[in-house]
Amino acid sequence: MAAPAPAPKRDTSRWVFLAFFAGLGALFGYFAWSQASGHLALTSRGQRAEATILRYEEVRGRRSTSWYPVLQFATADGRKVEATSGVSADPAALPRGRRLPVLYDPADPSNVRPAAAVEAGMGVTPWILGGMAVLMFAGAAVFLLPPRPAAQG
Repeated sequence: MAAPAPAPKRDTSRWVFLAFFAGLGALFGYFAWSQASGHLALTSRGQRAEATILRYEEVRGRRSTSWYPVLQFATADGRKVEATSGVSADPAALPRGRRLPVLYDPADPSNVRPAAAVEAGMGVTPWILGGMAVLMFAGAAVFLLPPRPAAQG
């Protein structure tokens, strides 16, 4: 009885690396989009209103602390809204009780930012994250290339 033929060698490590880089690309892409989408929504359909800073919410990180103003404003239909800004601010520069122009999303008034922050642009973070997503997808594409033939010696 003849011995069974050995199973063909499968290169699963290529698929592991492909999945790893594609997964990282998807994560970076998601975070880039989530950073940019709030800004883009306010840029395209934001309504201007005058808001009052009620208080600040403190968010402590490992190395820094950020303060996000809680704003109160009236929507175009007269409804009073209290929402936390998506942009941090310095409480010394913008004290409680100060009024400032804001842009809010009429579909979701809790998405509110100071008008000056929206007009300044979305910043570099979405661009950096988007660039990282492109690099990760390019890294994943490398593993889609056919393997090089073994060198004949």
